[in-house]
Amino acid sequence: MKRIIKTNLKDIAKYWRENPYCCETELNFDWIDNEKVCWNCGKETKSLEKCHIIPHALNGNDEPNNYVLLCKQCHKEAPNNNNKNYMWEWIKSNKTPISLYNTYVGNNALIEFKKKEGYSFFDKAIKIKNLETKIINELKNNTMSHGMCYNTSTIYYLLKSIINNK
Repeated sequence: MKRIIKTNLKDIAKYWRENPYCCETELNFDWIDNEKVCWNCGKETKSLEKCHIIPHALNGNDEPNNYVLLCKQCHKEAPNNNNKNYMWEWIKSNKTPISLYNTYVGNNALIEFKKKEGYSFFDKAIKIKNLETKIINELKNNTMSHGMCYNTSTIYYLLKSIINNK
């Protein structure tokens, strides 16, 4: 028999806006935007999914305080256990200091860069003059996003192009 989930996205977003688990400086989004961005990666999406903090199979309840809102990819990667702190620890661990939004994808691109190139992008980028301007120009002139967001491989090749064209 299929279980009926009564809690909706708006209830979850409202609950956490009014009762934040942690300070938004620890997250990839602002609480005010919690209905339109993935709480883990910060990517704006129209298809957020309700993700149990404590899964139903482990006796997690159908209440707003037992859900977070994630994109499909992050929902697949989210921890499944009966300790609510693990979900929040995982979400906070994906915060990066580069910027507030969509840093999870950028962080993955930096990992991909190091894996493929054998060194950290920042090890060489620190020597590049006007790095910010070069990144902006590369984005504007040589890349395209899918919708509003750049994916990991696009960012990886952007970083590679910047290093190769110092």
